[in-house]
Amino acid sequence: MCGVVGYSCPDPKKEHFEILQKIIEQSKIRGLHSFGYSFFDGEAITIKYHDINKVEFPFANKIIYHNRYSTSGDYTNHDNNQPIAVGNAALVFNGVLDMRTKQEMEEHYQIDMETDNDGELILKLCGSDPNKIQEYVQNTTGSFAGLVLTENNKMIAVRNGNRPLWRLNHSGAIFYASTRDIFKRVDESFEPEELEPNIVYES
Repeated sequence: MCGVVGYSCPDPKKEHFEILQKIIEQSKIRGLHSFGYSFFDGEAITIKYHDINKVEFPFANKIIYHNRYSTSGDYTNHDNNQPIAVGNAALVFNGVLDMRTKQEMEEHYQIDMETDNDGELILKLCGSDPNKIQEYVQNTTGSFAGLVLTENNKMIAVRNGNRPLWRLNHSGAIFYASTRDIFKRVDESFEPEELEPNIVYES
């Protein structure tokens, strides 16, 4: 199942991170095997945990976060956990893009992969190009809802019709979470909107 969370704001505030912390607390229902986030500080920096209580976010203007429910791959090895980082881009997602093994994917797509995670295909095949990401997600036979932190510190949010992703505009910031109820459990007054499928949202 897994949980996807994002935060984007040109002017970060302490209250935003209080909300972000509450969102990840409510997202843990979607997976407790591993936790991690990426942010940009001249380059993409990724940090992963096995204990949600140790997660401390940096004061960054864009953050993508993932909590995992493991169905395959050894979650005790953080190489198998998200975020997936390739060069100066990082990805968190919920879904399944390709059921092949790493070797099979490398042979099929004629690429070298750094992880066993099929989400790496987005970064390897599309890079940070929002048009390519949109086309890939729209045309895949798999399921996808995710966030990409690009090499120029942009955040891309996109899903297809097989996985949910919701967005909240609040206090000058944009927050993402996998489901509406996550936001409502944080604050009943929040009114998030579901992202339309196969459309790229940039911030």
